[in-house]
Amino acid sequence: MRLYGTSLVVTEAVSREILEKAKKPEKLRTPENRIMCLSAKPVADKLDSGEIRVLPLVESQSVKDKHDVIMQQLRELEARRQAALGLSDEDYAHKHAGEADSIVAAVRTIALGKSTVLLTNDGGASLVAQQHGVASRHVGHLLAELGCADPSLTAEGLYEQFMQVTGNFATVPETARPTGSGFFACLRAEDKCSACDALILAK
Repeated sequence: MRLYGTSLVVTEAVSREILEKAKKPEKLRTPENRIMCLSAKPVADKLDSGEIRVLPLVESQSVKDKHDVIMQQLRELEARRQAALGLSDEDYAHKHAGEADSIVAAVRTIALGKSTVLLTNDGGASLVAQQHGVASRHVGHLLAELGCADPSLTAEGLYEQFMQVTGNFATVPETARPTGSGFFACLRAEDKCSACDALILAK
């Protein structure tokens, strides 16, 4: 929050997902979802306090049409992934509501002449976002930025945190996962850092 402040926003669909996880009754928490529910709680608190803003989508036909296109693209990517893994062709479209809303909001932000970056660990969402001209980053990039902003955070420690965070949920596709602590090392010299500057320019 210190780095991003009010520039950090989520859509209503993402907000609902976070709040639902945070408020899930103890009896419905399983070994698989427990860590996710616990992790959602501090984010839900920031949503409730207004520290993280919720950005509603504009209700218009053009926004609806764009949302339909993006949702279909996400659905098709999910279907291909399921087929490749030999799983059922169950419709998983509902789980993409947050990603679709976020991409639409980012597209609209860019159309208004502003800059934005989509934070997502979903490989499909990253691909679809790219197709619509939206830059994306995953949690590894976010940790790397934190490391560059705070010299007390070591690359090794950040890599360990990344592995812990993505070990059970919030997984990052293998093709995009950092392979070692070097990914989190700030290369700043004489007030310049190629890695940090690349992230800033993409925003």
